Amino acid sequence: MAHLLRNVVQRNRIFHFRRVIPLDLRPRFGRREITCSLRTSELHLAGIRARRLYLAAESLFEESRDNPMLTDDQLAAIVQDFYAHVLAEENKLRLRLGRIPEEVRTSRAEHFGQIAAQARADLGANEFGSVSFITQAMMRKHKLEGQLDETQTRQLAQSLMRGGIDLAEAVQARYAGDFNFEPRDKLLARKVEAVFNPPPLPPKETTTADGQPLFGVVAAAFVTKQKQLRRWENQTAGQNEKSYELFKAICGDRPLSAYQRKDAARFKDQLERLPADYGKAAIYARKSPAEILEIDAASGGKAERLSIRTVKRHVSALSSLWDESIPQGAATDKIFAGFKFPAQQRAQDQRPMWRRSDLAKLFRTPVWSGCKSEGRRSTAGGLVIRDEKFWLPLIAVFSGARQEEICQLHVEDIRQEQGIWLFDINMKPPRKLKNKSAVRLVPIHPELIRLGLLGYVEQQRKAGQVRIFPNLHPGGADGRLGHGFTKWFTRYRRDVEVYEEGRDFHSFRHSATTFLHQGRVADSIVDRLTGHTTPGETARYTKETDLGQLKAAIDTIDIEVDFGALYET
Repeated sequence: MAHLLRNVVQRNRIFHFRRVIPLDLRPRFGRREITCSLRTSELHLAGIRARRLYLAAESLFEESRDNPMLTDDQLAAIVQDFYAHVLAEENKLRLRLGRIPEEVRTSRAEHFGQIAAQARADLGANEFGSVSFITQAMMRKHKLEGQLDETQTRQLAQSLMRGGIDLAEAVQARYAGDFNFEPRDKLLARKVEAVFNPPPLPPKETTTADGQPLFGVVAAAFVTKQKQLRRWENQTAGQNEKSYELFKAICGDRPLSAYQRKDAARFKDQLERLPADYGKAAIYARKSPAEILEIDAASGGKAERLSIRTVKRHVSALSSLWDESIPQGAATDKIFAGFKFPAQQRAQDQRPMWRRSDLAKLFRTPVWSGCKSEGRRSTAGGLVIRDEKFWLPLIAVFSGARQEEICQLHVEDIRQEQGIWLFDINMKPPRKLKNKSAVRLVPIHPELIRLGLLGYVEQQRKAGQVRIFPNLHPGGADGRLGHGFTKWFTRYRRDVEVYEEGRDFHSFRHSATTFLHQGRVADSIVDRLTGHTTPGETARYTKETDLGQLKAAIDTIDIEVDFGALYET
């Protein structure tokens, strides 16, 4: 009867636990499965012990994913790539230079010998600063940027420094006439095959026997078209691709004309029952939606569900595909039309705002009260660095502007009109805005001026910078300038203990809107300042709102935080 128990096998009357290690973790564990004796021949006792071991294994797998370290094969692949590339480039330079004078050859050999010695000393002291640039470059090349935490980055830097010692000695040997230098580090000797480029999967079927394209093919073509026509940004395209993958996993891969209303209802039903963390929790890894629901039911079904908003987004993605396909004859019925969803929270209740007490706590943290150094912003010290980390939250809460609107501000966008300093939020390339309503002029709050924003902008102007925050670089699916800052701000809030689930940078916009309403600013003026379309007839009469009205409105924002110590005199 042992086959009735999950992960239990019987060998010579004794029960054993057997748990297959997930594919992505096998390189780290160096084995395919976990096996051990349950030390009993009693089925009931074997079941109890097996369940305990199963939960322990799941916890181990989850911890391994939460704190993954690069495998030796991955490290070896990166180090070998770095080693081979630098030697190849060095040899190209040698060939271009031609004859190398004796004094130069001797000097270079000594120089690289010193580099190797210094690298050993740095490696022994965990001083990885000398390879930080190389580490970042190799992370980008091997598509690891944004995926490694601080410990993993140090692990990679340590490995590159190990390879760098052999590299320096190899170059030194070449200047001594030895081109047969053999590196000693094990990572450089390790045999690595297809670590970052796994073999391609076999081709999948794309049509039925009678030539009808399958859902997966139609969905992929639809996504490509929407991106080409610039109807979807990469983030939206990525979200909708996941919706189509979910639908295929739940309802199968068939021609669109083969699906019926009951398939759409089944999709919606399973979505509403899926745990909110189905795509993140280790216990659900590589499981189908049906299997995930079984695991959830077995654990009592107490998990938090997908939000109504997320379910609606998935259904909407499918509805858009069907709407596009019906005129083309690929589908006949709008099987996703007419679904009803429970009432959602009010818009103002969906995301926590930064209350005045929260803002007071945030602006007392080291970025604004004094930090240790540029690389240690969350540690208290005597240094206030007025860069994007300092200014972005301040501008957001005193203007209500969106994060990317602030990040992409150009020096020329900070200007005076009618004697009023303002942010000119526009769509001049390469700037991008959410929609046409987002184009607007927002007066600069007097607190930002007292804090020295105009002086900071003038510094960027004199330095020849185009954007006021030149340290920001495009990142993420849509190349947003705020991508890196978002990740940093999340880590920072955790480090200084002001983190609250759901309260993020966009919450500053909610706070600004709330403070404007508390200042008795009319809704139409609030919409003008925040880039929203005013509904109804009111919009027709507020297009010519003058800057004086807008400035008076902005000036009502009062977060009740004393910034006096930061004022520039």
